[in-house]
Amino acid sequence: MAGRIPDQFIDELLARTDLTDVVSSRISLKKTGQNYSALCPFHNEKSPSFSLNPNKQFYYCFGCGAGGNAISFVMEHDHLDFVDAIEVLAKDAGMEVPREQGAPDRYEQNAELLKRLSESATFYQRQLIEHPDKLKATDYLAQERGLSGQIAKVFGLGFAPSGWDNLLKSVGTRAEHQEQLYRGGMLIEKKDQPGHYYDRFRNRIIFPIRDSRGRVIGFGGRAFGDEKPKYLNSPETPVFQKSQELYGLFEAKQNTQNLDQIIVVEGYMDVIVLAQHGITNAVATLGTSVNSQHIRKLFKLVSKVILCFDGDKAGRSAAIRGLEASLPVMQDEKQLRFLFLPEGEDPDSLVRKEGKDAFNLRLEDSASLSHVLFDHARNQVTLADEEGEAQFARNAMSMIQQIPKELTFRSILIKQLSEQSGIDSDTLGHTALPKVKPSYDKEISSTTNEPEYYDYPTHDASHHDYDDYPASPYGDYDSASYSNHEYTSPQTGKTGYKKKGKFNKQKDEAYFPPAPSSLSKIKQASLCLLLHPHIAQHIDIPDPIINQANDELKIFGKIWRYFAKHPEKNAGHLLGELAENVAHKPIIDLLNHQDAATKQKITNAKQEVLDMVSTLERNLGLNNSIERLKNKGNESIKDTNTKQELRNLMDLIRQKKS
Repeated sequence: MAGRIPDQFIDELLARTDLTDVVSSRISLKKTGQNYSALCPFHNEKSPSFSLNPNKQFYYCFGCGAGGNAISFVMEHDHLDFVDAIEVLAKDAGMEVPREQGAPDRYEQNAELLKRLSESATFYQRQLIEHPDKLKATDYLAQERGLSGQIAKVFGLGFAPSGWDNLLKSVGTRAEHQEQLYRGGMLIEKKDQPGHYYDRFRNRIIFPIRDSRGRVIGFGGRAFGDEKPKYLNSPETPVFQKSQELYGLFEAKQNTQNLDQIIVVEGYMDVIVLAQHGITNAVATLGTSVNSQHIRKLFKLVSKVILCFDGDKAGRSAAIRGLEASLPVMQDEKQLRFLFLPEGEDPDSLVRKEGKDAFNLRLEDSASLSHVLFDHARNQVTLADEEGEAQFARNAMSMIQQIPKELTFRSILIKQLSEQSGIDSDTLGHTALPKVKPSYDKEISSTTNEPEYYDYPTHDASHHDYDDYPASPYGDYDSASYSNHEYTSPQTGKTGYKKKGKFNKQKDEAYFPPAPSSLSKIKQASLCLLLHPHIAQHIDIPDPIINQANDELKIFGKIWRYFAKHPEKNAGHLLGELAENVAHKPIIDLLNHQDAATKQKITNAKQEVLDMVSTLERNLGLNNSIERLKNKGNESIKDTNTKQELRNLMDLIRQKKS
C-alpha cells in the first residue's frame, strides 16, 4: 500500500512492543540491576558496554554510542530501512501497517511484474533439481566451480534449459503474464511476429538478482563452455537499474552477523565462492564499473568498503575509476580501501588456492585511498625534476578537490600532499585548479578478464543444440576442502603487514579514519536533551532563539519541543517520529558521536542546556543592538538613549569576551 505510515500507528506499535523481547531474540542479554547488559552487536568488544533500560524502552552502547528504541535496533541489527523495520515489528505484534494516502512507489506500481520475476526464479531453481538435463548444470557448479548444494540454495541458483519457450510455457500462461515477463526482461519479442515471444535465458546457469529487501528484480545467466556472451544480464526494467544495484547485497546482510565492512568484487561467482569459504560480506557490480551510487549505498550500511581488483592493467584502471567515483561521496569516519590480487587470479581462484584466513590477510593488507590516490598522481608525472613535483601536486589536488570541502579527511590528504610535495598546506588548499570531469560519469563495463556482460538484442534468433554431458549427482557432491596456505606479504615477508605507501611510507602504513570533530555548544545541548529528555519540561526557550534560521538551532528546537510535550518519551520515540524527516540523520549522528557516552553520565544536563540558552540570549541581544546602532548611524549616538544602548552593548561585548 502506498503512502506514509501514520505517526499514531508508530506510537501504538512501540507501546505494544517490548524492546527486551526484540533484543533478546537477537543477542544474549544479562540482567544487571534494573537494566540489561550485553556485548554490543554493533562493534567488536570483549566486555559488555551495551545497556538496555526496560522501563524507558531505550538501549545505549557506551562503547560505540549506538542507541535508540525497538525500531532503530531492528534497523541497525537486521540491516533494514525504516519501513522494513516497522513491518518486521508489526508482524511480530500481529498488527497490519496502515498507510496514509499517497502516490505508490515503483515497486507497488509493478507488483505483478515482481510476482512474475519471483515465479521465474522458482521455475529456474526447480529445473536445476528436476530437468532431465540438470546434470550439465550440476556438474558445472559442483565439479568445475566447487559449489555445494547448500550455497546454491542460499543464492537461489537455477538452470535455464535449452529451448525457446520453457519459461514462456510455465510462467507466461496468460497474455497479461507474458506482457509482464516481457516488461521484466524475461522474454524477447519476435522481430517478425509482434506480440509473440521467446525466452531470453536459454541453456545457462541462472543467478537471481535481489534488491536490498530480497525481492527478485532481475537475473544473470552464465553460458556453458566458451559460448558468447559468457554472461548475460537482464535489460533495465521498471524495477531493475543495473547501475544502482549490487549482486549479493541482500545475502551479505542476511548471512553476516557483524556487517562492518563490505568487499566489492567483479563477478557473481566471486561472491558465491567467497561466501562458501566463509567470507559472506562480498558483493559484485552488475557489468558496470563501481560508481558513486554504489559507494553511497554501501556507506549507509558499513564504515569500510574494500574494492577488490585483479592486479593487471585492466584491474588498475578499474581501481582508478572506483577512486574517482568515491571522492565526491566520501565521509569522515568512513574508509575506502583497495585490494589488488596477483595477476591471473580472481577472488574465486585465490580463495580456493589459499583459503579464508590467507584471503582475509590480504584484505587487511589492502591499500588506503590516500596511497592509491598519490600513487596514481605520481604515475602520471612525466618529468623527474621540480616541474615534475609541481605536476604531481597538481594531479593529486585535482582529485582531492573532488572531496567535499567540509571533511576532515580532505584536510588530512592536503597535509599528506604537502609533506610529499614540499608545498605548504595553505598554498595547496587555496590553489585554483581546473576541475576534471571524472571518468565514473561514464557507463564503463566491468574489467573482468572474462567477456563483458551483454543483453541480447530483441531480434536475436540464434539456437544451438547441445550434446549430453556425463552424469554426476549434484545432491551427493561434497565440496572439496582446500588447504590454507600461509599468506606472506610481498613487501616484508611478515603476516598481517599493513601496506606502506611508495612516497610517504610511515604515513601510509595504515589508514585510520579522522577523529570525530568536537560538538558545538548547540549540538552538546541537543545531545543533553536526547539523553536526558525529562529535563526539557523544566526549560523555557525564548521564541527569538527557536525562530532563528540556523540548522543546528532548528534541530535543537525540534528536540526540545518534542520532549517538552512528551516528557515520558525517549530518543527512540523521537527517532520513530522523525523517520522520514531531514532531522533524523543529524539526531542519529549525535547519538553516535563519541561525546554521547560522556553526556549520558553527567548530572548537570539541565544546567548545561540553560547555559547554552543564556549564551544565545546574550548573543541575540548583542547582534540586535549592533544592527540597530548601524541603522541609526553615528549622528544618533549624541542622543541620550542611544548612548545608554551603546554602553549596554559594550557591557555585552565584555561579557562575551570574558
